[in-house]
Amino acid sequence: MQEVIKFRLKGASAIFRKPESNNIYFTYNNVHKIIILGILGSIIGENGYNYNMLFKDKAKELPEFYKNLSNIKIAVKPNTYSGSFVKGMQSFNNSVGYANINDKVPTTLIVDEQWLENPSWDIYILGNETEQYEKIKEYLINQKCEYIPYLGKNDHFADISEVEILNADRVEDVKRVKKINSIFCDIEFERIKEIDLAAFIKPKSSSENKFIFKEVMPTKLDSVLGYIDYKEFVFTNYDLDIKESTDQLYQLNNEIMFFF
Repeated sequence: MQEVIKFRLKGASAIFRKPESNNIYFTYNNVHKIIILGILGSIIGENGYNYNMLFKDKAKELPEFYKNLSNIKIAVKPNTYSGSFVKGMQSFNNSVGYANINDKVPTTLIVDEQWLENPSWDIYILGNETEQYEKIKEYLINQKCEYIPYLGKNDHFADISEVEILNADRVEDVKRVKKINSIFCDIEFERIKEIDLAAFIKPKSSSENKFIFKEVMPTKLDSVLGYIDYKEFVFTNYDLDIKESTDQLYQLNNEIMFFF
């Protein structure tokens, strides 16, 4: 049995920018691990990118929060019955000097961003014996933070609530697991039930709306390349037939979570 910290992470909006496009800023559907580590780091006062940029000798180093928290294992459960969150496009003007591409003719840069609307996740932190884990636990329980946490940008404040301390048991026999309640990766599986197209076209109720949502997200940070180690994560409410063993599944109450 192992201790787990659980809390709810949500906000009115969020953007976790994908690096593929510079014209329109698209967002990941789910908060990825590096963002979560950054949020935890801001709560306990770990320095980030902006601090490193103040010093020439630190500009190319990994941020402090990642150095100290990258060994933490987490699980992410999206709170949505459809597999993904509603997204909307926002346009705004950027008229600061360095956005002006022509110093003779005044111009205004128009930025288009894709935002998540009212996203919510349950975040689970697997207990370990580090000083950082104990500090995170203390700060979350007592509703303290050193820096204000946000969801991708400081325009999107993070709401952290429903902090609990739970006990988890590692799943020894994955053949008995039929559902994984969090996002997961690196697991070979087959669906026990075939997709019912009628559920997509006209679901009778939210509980009958079956989905399989897949998204490629980064899991690690490199000081030179930035996001690396991209993996395909799956989130589904279908019954699964898991084909191979894994030590990353834990049972908490009646739910199965994948820690990575």
